[in-house]
Amino acid sequence: MNYKIVSKNSEIIQKANHAFNILDMKESIHIQEVDLWLVDVKTIDKQALLSYINRFDYSNIIFVVNDNDDIKLCLDNSFSNYIQKNFSIEELISWCKYFQKAKKKDLLELENDININFLKKTISFEKQNILLTQKEIALLKELSSGEFVNTKLLTNALSLNTQTSVRTIINRIRKKTPKEFIYQKRDYGYKLNLKTNYEIDLSIDSNIKELEEQNLLMQEIIDSSPIFIVTFIHKQLHCINKSFRNFLGNDIIKELWDEEKGDFFQLIKHNSNEKEELKHKLFSIGEKKVHLYNFNRDKLDSFIVKTFYFENIDKHLFIFLMTK
Repeated sequence: MNYKIVSKNSEIIQKANHAFNILDMKESIHIQEVDLWLVDVKTIDKQALLSYINRFDYSNIIFVVNDNDDIKLCLDNSFSNYIQKNFSIEELISWCKYFQKAKKKDLLELENDININFLKKTISFEKQNILLTQKEIALLKELSSGEFVNTKLLTNALSLNTQTSVRTIINRIRKKTPKEFIYQKRDYGYKLNLKTNYEIDLSIDSNIKELEEQNLLMQEIIDSSPIFIVTFIHKQLHCINKSFRNFLGNDIIKELWDEEKGDFFQLIKHNSNEKEELKHKLFSIGEKKVHLYNFNRDKLDSFIVKTFYFENIDKHLFIFLMTK
């Protein structure tokens, strides 16, 4: 790994160099070949901050914080990798080993089936692989966030002498590829068009997986509860927990799940002319007393029913507490 230290503090520089030398890491001569940045937050101005934000997904960066203001700046900008200025050599070595194991993304997918491989320093399209120079790949890394980056910021981030040099590098990249993928907007700068569908699919998959995990966890909690729980959605039976299933029996449960024949209120003792009134009472928040048929024991059991109603999704949660 190649490293670069950005600090004016001689103590920080000395300790960092010692740690990097132990790991046989080399100080990077060219800015585009840096594998690990050690950045003293006190050196960061507004433009440098934007540069670190843009490259964070594709660069390993450790920020050195000196006080609470530095910590706030890191957290406000989602920089979670930081150490105190009085860090030990062992601590920095541990961070380096962590970054060696935690591999950054090498492949960036763009629209029009264009891929940039930062590790191989190539851009591919239509089964062609075009080799890029160090400066060209470094510039594309600065644009990897998919947001506009102004020319002045690119000039500083790439340690170029003039903004014209940025335009020269971009023109060289454009000549190598027949498809346009670097976009410019006056007063905003340059950006790459990331493959939006790819990102959305990842987000959707992640959200679905999270919901499925939540539902499974909720079902486990409901099923493991010794309390009798029944859930209705839009007046239809939706869920009965394991305790209540065992209490009623599988045959009764099967009938209750039948949309045509199933009627949970058949299990509750009431006069025929009181059925709708009973439903009205149970589908309102509060406690009620009912007698529930237990066909397994051929008897009636007395319950206090606690009803919870969530109006926004028309969901009713009944908790049956057996009375002695």
